[in-house]
Amino acid sequence: MKEIYIEESGIKVRLHHWGNKGNPIIICFHGLGSTSLSFIEIGELLKDKYHIISVDLPGHGKTPGFEREEDYSMPSMVEWVDKVISKITPGSFYLLAHSYGADIALHYICAYPSKVINTMLLDGGYYIKKDKYKYNASKGENIDSLQKEIDYYVKDFDEYCFDTLQEHIEAEKNNYQRWSSLLEEASKDLVIIEKDKYKYHASGFAASCAIKSMYNYPPDSVYYKLPKSIYLLQSSLPKSMTEIREALVEKFKDSTGAIVKRIDGAGHLLHWDKPYEVANEMLYWFQ
Repeated sequence: MKEIYIEESGIKVRLHHWGNKGNPIIICFHGLGSTSLSFIEIGELLKDKYHIISVDLPGHGKTPGFEREEDYSMPSMVEWVDKVISKITPGSFYLLAHSYGADIALHYICAYPSKVINTMLLDGGYYIKKDKYKYNASKGENIDSLQKEIDYYVKDFDEYCFDTLQEHIEAEKNNYQRWSSLLEEASKDLVIIEKDKYKYHASGFAASCAIKSMYNYPPDSVYYKLPKSIYLLQSSLPKSMTEIREALVEKFKDSTGAIVKRIDGAGHLLHWDKPYEVANEMLYWFQ
């Protein structure tokens, strides 16, 4: 694994690489609140067959955030991402994207269809915020509006604080079904030291801007433009989300013609819960 930095639009962008540069390229977009190291296990599993490049999106990991909210809008984000990718490779590539990154990926494919060979989405690209809010309201769930979701993430990101790194790691361990030394390394990447405290790497501002972008530019606004070369791996946990998850997946399949596979026993961060299954599906799809 190699960590490198490139300059784009006045921002020092961090990337992680796995594998030989002569191998087929997979570009990876992480989810909201994550970093490029979220793909660390996938990178290690597939580094002999692919050149895997994962990007810290703006406001995440060690890539500084944008100062203006409008720069996080989906059209601006897609343009920025393409400038970064163009500095990495002039050719075509495979695209792997999780959650928020999957939304960006769908808009990217529509803007630059000739650059992407095949795309795999990891539990993302099918969540439509307006539909989710409406469903939550019908079930009496708290997050039933854009503002409530923004408020939740701002509080969650900005108030995340531990006295020691070990406290942070233990908290992360409790969020997932399995653990490994590589996941621990990725988890360490989620915090920064500020005034002798371990704080979350991403700010509430970056989160609020990303959420507004996903709301204002929902994935279903580009479903009709998408190519058929899309494969969605869908989570199956928590069970409490089964009804809305299945409804949104059916809409996604009907509108795009994409292939969808549910990964049993996997939560939203399914490449952490089921890395070997995800790696095997990538070997099948990215060939």
